[in-house]
Amino acid sequence: MKLQLELDTLPYTIHRLPPTTAASVYLPLIDNQTWYSITKTPEEISLVISHHYPDTKESKLIKSNGGNDNDSEHKISAGWKCFKVRGPLDFSYVGIMANLSGALAENKISVFVISTYDTDYILVKEDKALAAKKVFEDIGHSVDVL
Repeated sequence: MKLQLELDTLPYTIHRLPPTTAASVYLPLIDNQTWYSITKTPEEISLVISHHYPDTKESKLIKSNGGNDNDSEHKISAGWKCFKVRGPLDFSYVGIMANLSGALAENKISVFVISTYDTDYILVKEDKALAAKKVFEDIGHSVDVL
């Protein structure tokens, strides 16, 4: 199956928060954003947003969470780019993420994956985005840069 992907030129930032963090603490980070993802598990809250935030906002959020151990820290990983698999994708399609992430793994490119009802997103570090684009094209997919 030939896929059509889109590479977003915006920077993305991934946040990891303790699972007990009140929504009122992190929801201001997504105000006025066109793209974000929030996932909560018993171990963490992962928040992915489509741009960098000033250090002052991040510092306020870190201070508001407090704590010294790793489970209570607000961790931030900036400098990601996002590939969107153009959808909607039917649930009967098999192996889409295996194909894409497997090809990147063979080329030593780490990923952060998000799936929605309609499609999938693959985030790679900014310095690997062009290499990832080439990998996708080399395995027969098309990539549009937005």
